[in-house]
Amino acid sequence: RFQANLAEAACKKEGLDFVEATVSNTNEVQQVVQSLVGKVDAIYAPTDNMIASSMATVALVTTPNKIPVICGEEGMVSGGGLATYGINYYELGLQTAKMAVEILKDGKKPADMPIQYLENCDFAYNKDVADELGITIPADLIK
Repeated sequence: RFQANLAEAACKKEGLDFVEATVSNTNEVQQVVQSLVGKVDAIYAPTDNMIASSMATVALVTTPNKIPVICGEEGMVSGGGLATYGINYYELGLQTAKMAVEILKDGKKPADMPIQYLENCDFAYNKDVADELGITIPADLIK
């Protein structure tokens, strides 16, 4: 719900209409996505295990209907979404490992350590989906 609230606030800030759709299980994904056809110009799929595991089903509906899906994380993009701008789980793992070394080797107490965040997000996109949708990704976004 947290990500949906952020998405709704961002849409309102930009003057965009926000339509929320939820699913209770993977069997509902195709029907719910199909119900959005003709009602939305794009879909934001937040980081969610159920949606992530159903991205191929989402793409079966969205791609032929020319609806781009912006995803909460990179794995969902490779599953059929168009793009994401989010954390790099590899970099997050490295940062977490460094923190673990400080605890296990250096004897630091987790309660005394500051909360750490990744400083940079990564842009990732699915070229095949972009091509099918007729969307050109600006060169300055592509590394």
